[in-house]
Amino acid sequence: MYLPVHSDFLIHWTGDKIDSDYDPEWWNNRSPTLNKKIIDPYLERLKYILKYGLWMTEAKNFVEFKGQKIERPVVSRTCFTELKLSEVRTHAQKFGRLGIGFKRMFVFERFGFPMVYFRPEKDNWFLSPYLFQGKKLINEYWACFLKSMDEELIPGQLLQYKQFEESEWRIIYSEDIEKRLKEIRKIDICKLFKRPSQIDDHSFQAYIKKHDKDGRLQFLIPLEDPGLSSSRWFAMIIYPSLAVKVAAEADEEIRKEINRLKPVSKDLNSLTSSASYEIYSKPMEIDLDACRNF
Repeated sequence: MYLPVHSDFLIHWTGDKIDSDYDPEWWNNRSPTLNKKIIDPYLERLKYILKYGLWMTEAKNFVEFKGQKIERPVVSRTCFTELKLSEVRTHAQKFGRLGIGFKRMFVFERFGFPMVYFRPEKDNWFLSPYLFQGKKLINEYWACFLKSMDEELIPGQLLQYKQFEESEWRIIYSEDIEKRLKEIRKIDICKLFKRPSQIDDHSFQAYIKKHDKDGRLQFLIPLEDPGLSSSRWFAMIIYPSLAVKVAAEADEEIRKEINRLKPVSKDLNSLTSSASYEIYSKPMEIDLDACRNF
């Protein structure tokens, strides 16, 4: 019997700004009273993700290797982790406590890939003097999947690979990627992404203006499959707390969006494979504290 070592779920975490504004150092709070200030901001964030998708934001276009900057194309990206749920509490301290989970195929279908981690001071098959032209690396999109392990040498202790422990996967996109895939590969993946300007919703546009003041948001990844209103690979919602979970379960708009993405099957006899069942399988909904048990 095959027992997977890696989780079958890739989780996108969000809400770090919400936590810093309303519940800083939540991980140190031992009060049995749940913080209700975070409920509305997190429900709003979840509602817009379900309706319009995950945010793709531009990031710095270089990593460093042996003191040199490795330049790479400017892209927008969305990040996921394959950490097992029992390990995500520390991860959530950095990125936020709302987790949106998918089966791996969601990322694969959008040309996503796991990160390739390297030690910034050691040669390897991906980064070596042979790849450099002068002081610059040959510039290609594969470099967008390179990431330093970010080790720290602490006297008397072993090396710590903080970023390696994130087990990150990433989806990248840009107008140039779209153009290349159409011209070279004859692949049209633009259906899998949207520009925020395409969303005709004044409240959402106001939300973007409020929460994207530096203009980093460039694209959205809708949760639904191309040409459908449903989402085959959307599989999980992890809430920051029980208070947020219960509020989301009572929110009619959130329930409506979940039921749109994961409708009820009207003909169970027509379902003949696990992939067909995925369309109708409701997402698991748990809270962050419950993740300790998985």
